[in-house]
Amino acid sequence: MRKKIVLIMVLTVIAMTACKKIPNMENRSHYPQNYAVMSDNSMKEGSDPIEITYAVGHTAQDCNNSCITLYGVDGHVDCQGWGEACIVTIRIWPIGGETKSATFNALVDTVWSLTSEDFFIMPARSLTVMGTEENAPMYLNIPSQILFRDTTTQQFTFKGLFFSNKPAFSNE
Repeated sequence: MRKKIVLIMVLTVIAMTACKKIPNMENRSHYPQNYAVMSDNSMKEGSDPIEITYAVGHTAQDCNNSCITLYGVDGHVDCQGWGEACIVTIRIWPIGGETKSATFNALVDTVWSLTSEDFFIMPARSLTVMGTEENAPMYLNIPSQILFRDTTTQQFTFKGLFFSNKPAFSNE
């Protein structure tokens, strides 16, 4: 029991000190269901994190508890795959270079935010970028993919993200 308390305290301290500040957007009640909040450096240099919030997942009943096969057994994992049953908010860090002109990859900021599983089934999502310059609509698009946890860092990496002025995906 004592080890659990110490572990929780250590993880809390790490989480509090490891965070890099993202612009604080206090009143998010008017935000769309799927959105991204980013700093100027996230857009121009890819050097700051992007906070993303999106709807994902469905109930076991919606897929007859057979939407994935693990080790030869049909099953279901909450808050993954198609649907809108869960709202996920995480920070991602663009990997290298400019994010505006091409596709890019991004690391998930925290290790266990998405899931405790070693995989994450990400449906295609187009996220409205909030607070863009010139107030022109912009979208951060994440293609459908199955993410696997890195065995060393335990992090997930989103691949093939890109920006556009129209949503690339229907978010279903």
